[in-house]
Amino acid sequence: MKIELLADDAIIVELSADDMKKLNITYEEMDYSKIETKRVIWTILSRAGRTLGREINTSGRLLVEAMRRESGGCVLFFSVEQEKVTTKTKRYLVKKSDYIACDFDNVTELINCAERIRFSGFTVESRLYKNENKYRLFVRTQTAGAGLIKPCLSEFGNVSGEGALLYAHTAEHWQCITDKKAVEKLSFKTGKGAS
Repeated sequence: MKIELLADDAIIVELSADDMKKLNITYEEMDYSKIETKRVIWTILSRAGRTLGREINTSGRLLVEAMRRESGGCVLFFSVEQEKVTTKTKRYLVKKSDYIACDFDNVTELINCAERIRFSGFTVESRLYKNENKYRLFVRTQTAGAGLIKPCLSEFGNVSGEGALLYAHTAEHWQCITDKKAVEKLSFKTGKGAS
C-alpha cells in the first residue's frame, strides 16, 4: 500500500492486487452503501494517518474516487471538503477510469488528434500540459471506452502511460495549458468544433 499526502485535504492511496486481497475486497464490490466498503475505507484512512503521522480530518464531506488498475489493484483519492454541515455529513465513492496520457511533438498532430476524438463521438474529460516543446494530453472516458480511445490517440501521438501517479507527476512538473475540456477547445480552434 502506497500512501501519499497531496494536500492538507487530499490523500492518494495505491493498492496492489495483494493489498486488495488482504483487505478482502475487489474493485467491483466497492460501494459506499455496503458495510464492507466502509470498513475498508476506514481501515485505509486509519493506516494513512499512522503512515503520515497525522490525524486524517474527515469532519467535512468526504469524497473517495476509485480507479481500477490493470494490475488488479486500484488507486483511491481521498479529499475532504471542509465546510459547515448542518445536516448529516455525506460520504461518496465515485468510480472512474484512469487518465490516459498521450505525448505530441507538435501542435498540428495534437489538434488532429483532438478533432478525431471529438468527432468520433467519445465523451471524455481532457486536460492539456506543456513541457518545453512537448505537449501531453490526458483523456479519461468510461472504462469500456478506454480501450477504444487508445488506438485513436496512438494514431497521432505516443501513448505514454495512464493512471493517477503519472497525472499527478505531470500536474506538478509541467505547465498546465487547460485543466478542462482540452479536446473541445483544441477542436473548436480549427473552426470544425463549432456547432
